[in-house]
Amino acid sequence: MQPDDDKTKIHVALTSGTIVLQYQIIEKIGAGGMGEVYLAEDTKLKRKVALKFLPSHLVPNEDIKTRFLREAQAVAKLNHPNIVTVHDVNEFNGRPFFAMEHVEGHLLHYFAHDKPLPIDEVIDYAVQVCQGIGEAHRAGVIHRDIKATNIIVDTKGRARLLDFGLAAVAGDDKLTKTGSTLGTVSYMSPEQVSGRDIDKRSDLFSFGVVLYELLAGRTPFRRDSEGATLRAIMQDAPEPLSRYKSGIPQKLQQIVDKLLEKD
Repeated sequence: MQPDDDKTKIHVALTSGTIVLQYQIIEKIGAGGMGEVYLAEDTKLKRKVALKFLPSHLVPNEDIKTRFLREAQAVAKLNHPNIVTVHDVNEFNGRPFFAMEHVEGHLLHYFAHDKPLPIDEVIDYAVQVCQGIGEAHRAGVIHRDIKATNIIVDTKGRARLLDFGLAAVAGDDKLTKTGSTLGTVSYMSPEQVSGRDIDKRSDLFSFGVVLYELLAGRTPFRRDSEGATLRAIMQDAPEPLSRYKSGIPQKLQQIVDKLLEKD
């Protein structure tokens, strides 16, 4: 009966009011391939937090479960104004999760598509994001899922990196290769698409996609199908930014071009 009991624990529904250790679930606010995110109240510290749980169907995979916990612990050590803080790494009914600060604001996707920014503001946010990425890289953490919906600008105008759920930690080859091609297709680097080993340059490529999107209002390689998008990442040169936005400084175009180099 023990295996069935464990299975039941894994599939406990997380609904409004559910108590997870010291946290009380308020509502589900997001979901993706490597996590489900809930807004919750920290009943001890009386503050709102975001809880990210490993999806139930991945919990039986011990490699992924171990990687999720180990990498959450690595990210929890990061302390930088441009990275959302992880407060706690734990398990609930056999399901690993981490608690991070809940940040109010707008995702960069909003500024790319709904409220385009002047170039100087784009550059300001780009610098902030690079500072956060640089801090993670110095700590040996590769994000692997840099995209416009994983970066938020808080109410004070500070860009913050979110969601290290696909992060790779240096020196942990066996675990980090598990699911190494996971990610969001339009933002993948060529090495992610081809399933090769990745390093910090992969994050820089994905950041180049975000920067292009902020300036052009569209990602450079997105096509009508996933297969066509993957081929474009591997083979196509992005259209010049000037096709979509006027007044792009040549130096900024050169920076974007270098970020999006396939080799």
